[in-house]
Amino acid sequence: MNRITKTLSTSFLTGLLMASSWNATEVHGETNYPDVSKDITGYEEIHYLANHNIIQGYPDGSFKPGDNVSRMEAAIMLTRELGLSTENLPDPGLKDIPKDHPHYDYVAAVVEAGIFQGTDEGNFEADRDISRIEMAATLTRAYNLENEPISKEFNDVNDHRKYVSEVASNRISVGFPDGTFRPNEPTTRAQFSIFLARAMDDKFKSYLSNAQVDPNFEEVDNENIRGTYIWHAENAINESDKILQFAKENNINLLYTRLDRTQDYSVYNKFVEKAHEAGIEVHAMGGHPNWALQKGEERLKMFTDYVTSYNKVVPPRQQFDGIHLDIEPYVLKNWDGDSENVLATWKSNIELFVNEVKKNSDLETSADLAFWLDKHQTPGQPDVSFSKWFIDTLDHTTVMAFRDAAEGSNGIIDVAKQELEYAEELNKELTVSVEVKENKNAPQITFHEEGKQVMEEELDKVREQFGDSSSYHGNAVHAYEYWRAEN
Repeated sequence: MNRITKTLSTSFLTGLLMASSWNATEVHGETNYPDVSKDITGYEEIHYLANHNIIQGYPDGSFKPGDNVSRMEAAIMLTRELGLSTENLPDPGLKDIPKDHPHYDYVAAVVEAGIFQGTDEGNFEADRDISRIEMAATLTRAYNLENEPISKEFNDVNDHRKYVSEVASNRISVGFPDGTFRPNEPTTRAQFSIFLARAMDDKFKSYLSNAQVDPNFEEVDNENIRGTYIWHAENAINESDKILQFAKENNINLLYTRLDRTQDYSVYNKFVEKAHEAGIEVHAMGGHPNWALQKGEERLKMFTDYVTSYNKVVPPRQQFDGIHLDIEPYVLKNWDGDSENVLATWKSNIELFVNEVKKNSDLETSADLAFWLDKHQTPGQPDVSFSKWFIDTLDHTTVMAFRDAAEGSNGIIDVAKQELEYAEELNKELTVSVEVKENKNAPQITFHEEGKQVMEEELDKVREQFGDSSSYHGNAVHAYEYWRAEN
């Protein structure tokens, strides 16, 4: 164990103590550090934090981006950035941080906020370099990061995977090019500046691309859709050729493709380009039941920002054609007994989604819709079915008509007809989707038992029934991973 001193010797810490809260008026003047040139990683983030008076350089004018950050330095930065109170706090009970310690208040603040914890021996270890895994843990706690399933794995992370997953899924730290996270390595001043700036402002999460615009590309816009869902992001990344071959064999011309926001844009470039060459539309897909709740608003905005930012920096042949949401809040515990409030926040988030997409791109907006939601009223519009509002708000809607027969009462045609009528009235496009995933508890909602041939025959009946409708846009099968297994 490192020896703990009561006073940190670095003049950097003194500078931190002189700094004001980050939310003071931003200083727009240039902060010049001779050792922080535009060529170094973290240049913009370091100046951003310096201009917000969160971080300062040394008396000689340098910043020393390669030096390591101590636990105390990180605690002070987070205390000031978050505006934590340092008054009248309970004693954190740490052996090496008595009440007469010069930085006792900062330690008490971050411990009380649940951002930092002491060691098993009851110490804070103020002078010790903060490791990258500790950085992940403190930022996760400080910013209440919420995990979302992602495909990125680090081959050197065994313990505390939750924290690494949190900072990766929020694009705060995406690790090193060799696939490692290096959890036990110290965090440098430049690295901590990058991570903290990304936690504070999403603009620092954007990835860059050197791709050149291709004005000769002809946009893919199919009329008769035959689509499927690429539900796992790692499939689009790791087996794109297999997916496109499957699409060719099954006449698929639209892919709802789940994305992993922790990945650099480059992992999707060739996949989208090859799909376009094959006449296939690719719509970026994201979603989680929580995205219908108020707490899911920020995650929804992050996803939208990722896709719209991607489309701004790649040529047309590599751009997504649309952005698709799969949000099913009725699987949440609070749906039963509180569906009206959930519908209200879901409605608000869908409106936000459409506004953000249209403000920043020309992407087509779409989302999945459970057919039975036509029985629910729209919050604030009691005379309007939620399904009707939903269809009217988006460019196109995919109604989940999960049944294993086209005809008859409660068949695909029957459960989807109300949504199609709404779409016709509103001059909107509607896609009808079916399920092939096994469901032993409700086999009537999937074609898993009947098989591919029966599914195709039933979808032919759907096309025949709805084919004359100007709003019927085609069919989709959920999902590639299960459909492939049926072949």
